[in-house]
Amino acid sequence: MDAKLLEEARRAQERLIDAERDADVARAEFHRAVRRLHLHGSSLRELAAALGLSHQRVHQIVEAAGGSRRWGRRRDPRSDLACTFCGRPQNKVRKLITGPHVYICDRCIGLAKRVISSGDAVLTQVGQMTAVPEQEKRERCSFCGKYRSQVPGLAAVSAATGGKAPPGPAAICGECLALCDEIVADELT
Repeated sequence: MDAKLLEEARRAQERLIDAERDADVARAEFHRAVRRLHLHGSSLRELAAALGLSHQRVHQIVEAAGGSRRWGRRRDPRSDLACTFCGRPQNKVRKLITGPHVYICDRCIGLAKRVISSGDAVLTQVGQMTAVPEQEKRERCSFCGKYRSQVPGLAAVSAATGGKAPPGPAAICGECLALCDEIVADELT
C-alpha cells in the first residue's frame, strides 16, 4: 500500500468529517433561526416566500426545531431523552446536547474533560468513563466520528451490564467537548 496515498486519503477523510459536522451545525442553526422567526410572529407562508422554500418545507423545519408553540401542553417526545454518559433524563439536567443517536449533559461535559486531562476514570450510573489511550486505533467519537488518532483526547463510557442503561459504549473527543462548551455558553447568554 502506498503510504503517501494513504496519508492523502486520511487527510481527505478528516476534511470530510469536519465538513459534515460543520454542515450539521449550520443546518441546526438555520432551523433554530427559522423557528425563532416564526415564534416572533412571522407566518409559515411569509417565511416560505422570504426564504424561497415551500410552505410544507418551512413547516417541517419549524416542527423539527421544536414546533410552533412556545409553551405546549402536549407531551414533548424529547422528554424521553437521556444523557448517554450518565443516564439522567433531559428534565433533570441543565442542558442536553444531541449528537447522532448520542446525548451528553452539561455535567458529563465537565466529567469527560476531567477524564481526558487527568486520565482518571469516573463512575456514572451508566458505567465507567475512561480516557481512551492513544494506541487504541478503532475507538471513535460518537459525535463527530473521528478516530482516536485524529483527536487530542477521547473519553468513553462503557455501559454497565444489566439495569436500564442506554446502549454503550459512547465516546466524545476533546474537539466536540469544546463545541459543547460553546453551545452551553451560548444558551446561557
